[in-house]
Amino acid sequence: MSDIQATLLGDTGSATIRAAVERCVDEVHGGSTGSPSTDPAVIAGIGTTAAHALKGRLLLDALADYGVELDRTLPFDNPEALLANPAWTLALVLSPWKQSVATYLAMSTPSAVRTGVVDTIVRESRGEVGVNTNSWASQAAMETLMGGRTPSSILILGSGGSSNSVALACRRAWPGVRLIGSARNLDAAAVWAQRFDAEFAAPADVFALLGPGTPSLLVNTTTWGETDASEESPFVFDFSALVSPGNQFFDLNNRVSALQSTALSAGMNVMSGTFMQRATNACRAALSKARTQ
Repeated sequence: MSDIQATLLGDTGSATIRAAVERCVDEVHGGSTGSPSTDPAVIAGIGTTAAHALKGRLLLDALADYGVELDRTLPFDNPEALLANPAWTLALVLSPWKQSVATYLAMSTPSAVRTGVVDTIVRESRGEVGVNTNSWASQAAMETLMGGRTPSSILILGSGGSSNSVALACRRAWPGVRLIGSARNLDAAAVWAQRFDAEFAAPADVFALLGPGTPSLLVNTTTWGETDASEESPFVFDFSALVSPGNQFFDLNNRVSALQSTALSAGMNVMSGTFMQRATNACRAALSKARTQ
């Protein structure tokens, strides 16, 4: 598939987030003639951390920033229970449902279809719409991290749902750049590579595929580093051999992990997942404000 460049980078990080939000909302509401709802929002969620995420400061701050009045939050255990409940207006979709919930929906945005990932559902007058906000949010984060430069190569670690969202973001921002993936699950990595016109290799073979040098943009989409417990087992990648001074490392985990510390010590420019999470929640708040009735 041929991708057309669609950059987001503004003069400031806030401007870049606003651009991501505008593109995300346009995916859902572009050309819509419905009237935005003024009713208070009822935010639902499914996933192992849904109850916690629905009370998260980043979500609540974003809703307040966009002037969205929150009525209440509703956590659910599964998509069936979520979709059977008529009360909610927007839903957060968290692990392990991001790659399977789309099968329950009649409508999804192009980004959600391209990635196979739905992280947010908006309930409209026309029905439920599956949205991938993470593709726009991760693009905003990576463009900000690169500071307007184009990476010579990008290596994405992991093959889960987030790796698809990040890959689409890379293809939108830098369509012609060499994109490489590496993961233990080679079947998933092969599907990922075909979807995004990328290369892939097993962790032990990634250096042979890379050739001389290190990737100018290195992205961790795995959950290694998400918690202290996750770092008790060895990282499957030889991370220290992938870092290099002046290159960029984007870790989707919000926590300051051992990977981020190693990259900083190597002289890399490092960004945690917090910027992306702020952009994701800004998209959700804007979608909630713009939902039609």
